[in-house]
Amino acid sequence: MFLDGAEPDIDPRLLRALLAVAREGHFGHAAAGLGIAQPALSRQVRQLERLLGAELLVRTPRGAELTEAGRMIVPEAERALDHNWRIVRVARRSVADAGTDVLTVSAPMPSSPRGLLAEAVRRLRSDHAHLRLSVVDLRDGQHAAALVAGRVDAVLTWHPPMADELVTEAVVEERISGLLAAGHPLADAEVLSLADLAAQSVLFPVSERSHCWAQLDAAAAAEGVELTPVPTAPAAVPDLVSAGLGVSAVPASFRFTGHPGVTLVPLERLFGTVSVVRRREDDARAVTSFLLACRDAAHQLAAAHEDVWRLTEAAGPGSRQG
Repeated sequence: MFLDGAEPDIDPRLLRALLAVAREGHFGHAAAGLGIAQPALSRQVRQLERLLGAELLVRTPRGAELTEAGRMIVPEAERALDHNWRIVRVARRSVADAGTDVLTVSAPMPSSPRGLLAEAVRRLRSDHAHLRLSVVDLRDGQHAAALVAGRVDAVLTWHPPMADELVTEAVVEERISGLLAAGHPLADAEVLSLADLAAQSVLFPVSERSHCWAQLDAAAAAEGVELTPVPTAPAAVPDLVSAGLGVSAVPASFRFTGHPGVTLVPLERLFGTVSVVRRREDDARAVTSFLLACRDAAHQLAAAHEDVWRLTEAAGPGSRQG
């Protein structure tokens, strides 16, 4: 029992932890979606239970289920987080009313200076002089939580997170290429198969780009080959490849970086879809402007570099390139 005036302050992170487990029905799946370790998620749920003085979840052989108290708390937690987001929107609109739009975007880094992000940012800078933009790099599993919590306004990603509060638009498909040292025996090949990569150490940011790796690994498995990953920080991949320590798989737009000592060879029939993800109820001008800038950039890039990009089917009839 809490005395008057001594009610606990509830950290929004604890409410998000409860809602994630309630939605997934599984601590492990919920932790992956939030981008945190499962023990940390379990501690957050236990902390919330201690603060509220009630058991909210029970573990079962198949995962976790809400108790009666948990079922009563969930809608209140959803309303509390929604209210937090409304506060953020009011603050950002007040800034916008003062003549400055604020936008925080998550995108994979490092990014090509002539890729989709760069071209979209150029359009924003040109068309929205008062926009205050920042770009951050989050791990794949952190996107949904960051969007829902309002830490970022939009995500440019190769693997969109799934959540009821979010909406996704696929804007362009980009070819995936093998990244090889300039003197590699396959450097002059016209195209590579995944079997060509499987015979070598594949330097890849497995942790930071877990979903990208899962897609690449699944494509290899479909061809009956197994890739051997060497977990590598994204920024370190080109230097290690150029030193002959392995190969990698990267977006074909990497060729515009001009990194010395490496060459790109297209991977046979392998494309990745780049999407913009935003909050479903977010009608902020800056977010809409970013989405429009990405659409425009996608059309320009697909028209100028058919060997790198092709429009998605949703982008319009006749837009797909072979």
